[in-house]
Amino acid sequence: MLSRLCTALAILVSVLVLVAAQTAPAAAAPGSSSGPAAAVDTDRIDRYVQEYVRRQGLAGVSVAVVSQGRVLHTGGYGHDSQGRPVTADTPMLTASLSKAITAMAVMLLVEEGEIALDDPVTDHLPEYDPVDPRAERITVRQLLDQTSGMASQGLLSPDRRYKQSPREAVAILATMELGADPGARHHYYSGNYYMLARLVEVVSGQSFGDYLDDAVLAPLGMADSGSAVDGERAVAEFEGLENGHVPLYGMSVPLHEPPDFFVGSGGVVATAADMGRWLAPFTSGGRTASGEPFVSGESIDTLLTPSGPQERYAMGWRPVPGEDRMAHGGTLFGYTAYQTVAEERSLGVVVLNNSLTPLDTAQPLAVALLELAQGSTPDQPVPVHRIIDAVLGALALVTVGLGVRRVLGARAWALRMAGRPRWRAVARSLPRLLPLALIAAFVVLGALSGAKTSVVWALGVGSVGLTALPVWLVVAALANTVTVVVRWYWSERVRSGSAGHQP
Repeated sequence: MLSRLCTALAILVSVLVLVAAQTAPAAAAPGSSSGPAAAVDTDRIDRYVQEYVRRQGLAGVSVAVVSQGRVLHTGGYGHDSQGRPVTADTPMLTASLSKAITAMAVMLLVEEGEIALDDPVTDHLPEYDPVDPRAERITVRQLLDQTSGMASQGLLSPDRRYKQSPREAVAILATMELGADPGARHHYYSGNYYMLARLVEVVSGQSFGDYLDDAVLAPLGMADSGSAVDGERAVAEFEGLENGHVPLYGMSVPLHEPPDFFVGSGGVVATAADMGRWLAPFTSGGRTASGEPFVSGESIDTLLTPSGPQERYAMGWRPVPGEDRMAHGGTLFGYTAYQTVAEERSLGVVVLNNSLTPLDTAQPLAVALLELAQGSTPDQPVPVHRIIDAVLGALALVTVGLGVRRVLGARAWALRMAGRPRWRAVARSLPRLLPLALIAAFVVLGALSGAKTSVVWALGVGSVGLTALPVWLVVAALANTVTVVVRWYWSERVRSGSAGHQP
């Protein structure tokens, strides 16, 4: 009976994931509103976000709403991992929203005439000496729209190795075969943006972080933002930045950010107030929040226009299928983020979230805020990830119960198996060691990957936000391993005649 319940609960988790897409608020359909409102009801936004944070069980969230280059609203809600209130000036990791900022840095070099989008990368980056001759045809544009042909090679992909600079990252990328011819297919791959960071360094003659500060962040007024090498150093170096969270049984548990390299692809630390200033040029034809020229309208068009054979990616931005907007999300070990700009390019929203959940909670909130700014009334989505967390907790409890029952019945099991060949007992026991084998395989593959041990463990514990899943796996490994050991103890005693013959 308990086994059937365990299976039923597992099926329920799968069903909840499948229906989750139905719970997020959809963007307003084209033509459903008359465009962005002249003014935003900030009280209405505050109430919605506060209720969203409560219902979804998030630790802390900050948001910004921008219209026609003006920052209309910023706010912070909840707390950080030190218990301090989150405000619009609380720094957070922006994860892959950083790609759009890297793309802007490259576009400024294009406007200055230092590079051209269709230049081969090797023209400006002679240190890149790829083993795959096709890679010599990769252009700057193909790095930006992620059609370079570079792609991850799985769990043991060379780019998982520990690295500390864009130069080291490029050296590793040079050893990798391409997954496709340059320009043939879109592969979302952070290595493209590692290489762009190094390209910026070589062309500008500055470190990537310094160039970003001087050319992008300072002119936009993003005084509280910067770029970090990895999550661990970001938390150590940026005042006010704390570790993010993962959910576990209804709680937000702080998760240490590991030293996982992300320069160019995910390393920007920013506040919601600064991210509002970042979106200003995308909603005003290239002007800053204070109205000063920053980049040309043509460059904004280029950055926001999908390219490549599949038109699945622009330059640090994605088209949203079936919706009139561009967007990009980001995920790190304890942070998620989302930014979006409406099709008419006069309204933008950004959400920074210091929690990583199994289902994205930054994107639905950003879409809801976009609707609120357009005058619609979005519903609060069902907190499906909290239901999944509860189901996984129930599965862990059921697993403990099954384990206790089997251990208590180990002697009876040994007596039942006493007259049968040993191989049958072995065959019955081996499947119970599968959870332990999965954990061991993960540890071995992590060690072989060359990544830092803390990165491997963070991947295991919280990379998908399903912290309750690895907890369940560990519980299952312990329960089943103890069951096997106790059963074999009694089996040997029964076979030796020292355990009696009555169950």
